[in-house]
Amino acid sequence: MTSSVSRAAATRLLARRAVVAGAAFAAVAGQLLVAPTLADARGSGSGSGSQQARPRAETIAENPLPFTTRFQGDFHGSINRISNSLMTCDETKAPLDPTQPPCEDARKGLGTMPINNKYEMKYINIDPGSIGPLGDPIYSASSADLGLIDGSTVKYARLYWGGTRGIGDVVLPENQIDEVYLKVPGEAQYRNIANDQPSIGYITTDIESSYQASADITDLVKNAGNGTYTVANMDSVVKPHSWGGWTIVVAYENDCKPMRHIHLWDGFQVELPDSPERRIKLTGLNTPKTGPVGGKIGWVVYDGDLKWTGDTLAFKSTNGPQTLFQDANHAPNDAFNSTIEELVPADQFVRNPYNRNNFGYDSNRWDVSPFLRNGDTDVTAIFNTQKDGYDIGVFYAYVNLDGSTEG
Repeated sequence: MTSSVSRAAATRLLARRAVVAGAAFAAVAGQLLVAPTLADARGSGSGSGSQQARPRAETIAENPLPFTTRFQGDFHGSINRISNSLMTCDETKAPLDPTQPPCEDARKGLGTMPINNKYEMKYINIDPGSIGPLGDPIYSASSADLGLIDGSTVKYARLYWGGTRGIGDVVLPENQIDEVYLKVPGEAQYRNIANDQPSIGYITTDIESSYQASADITDLVKNAGNGTYTVANMDSVVKPHSWGGWTIVVAYENDCKPMRHIHLWDGFQVELPDSPERRIKLTGLNTPKTGPVGGKIGWVVYDGDLKWTGDTLAFKSTNGPQTLFQDANHAPNDAFNSTIEELVPADQFVRNPYNRNNFGYDSNRWDVSPFLRNGDTDVTAIFNTQKDGYDIGVFYAYVNLDGSTEG
């Protein structure tokens, strides 16, 4: 975290020069960036999707963070999120693999298997020409709209951002990834938001490096309220296979909602191909002793590829059955497929741009009512993969406490 505005400005400007240089290098040497070890980075596949032998990534450095409670409370209300990606394919360049669909089709999720490391990547930027609060140009920006129901009071809000910290020997320094810009509704200028947790979660392998950072923005969201939130200048290495995005999780009180237990956990854990399943126990999610039980769980996961099957997510509550995640947007063997979707119309939100394929960024929710049971005290999330390695960053949930079945 920077200690002064002048130091922060210098850091951001140096970071900007590195971003521009990296993008130029990628444009010139794109074909060289997909050597076999990179093409199979994190198990994301080669060719058009056949299962082939791939090198196992060797960990060079890592800072895994255990999942712990960030916020919890019992009140009438709910918890939700808005999200968007900050990386997409470069539509001005052909796919690196001719069997892949054109970039514009890949963004829509069309084609047999649009794998993100088969494309030259670029930053999403809906605000070109603008200047950030530290004097550097805006080079990555996307937005999403918050729309809490009337009468809501924000209890807690946190911004999470993460991306590809490095590929091969290129790894961004921590002082380049520990800040982003945020523009809130009603304001024309961005604010500088710095990571406020003791350390940033990351893993660096000989193939790829990734990270997640976050910051408490409760007061900003409480004061700004509903409207468009824009996150800008998140840094990621701009090469084939790059990914990155952001999520704002908001817990809010509203007397029109059921009495609920609200919970937010965060950390940073990695599930690599050919590794044992990873079990993450989410403690403190207590259900009623009697009566109907209902609730939802949401998550943020990085580096899952659309239509690249083999990754699964299951949940097991204290007293309930282990249940495999699947819904209208996710096959049971493709839990992380670069989606940011809501199946319930009341929970849907506007984002700019809207891409069906978010190229390695997942932010979704699931109705877990069928497998919750009376007297549950925790839920365990169980991750596994055969091909598609990914990073796990956030969980948020609510459980109805008053017998309500409202979703």
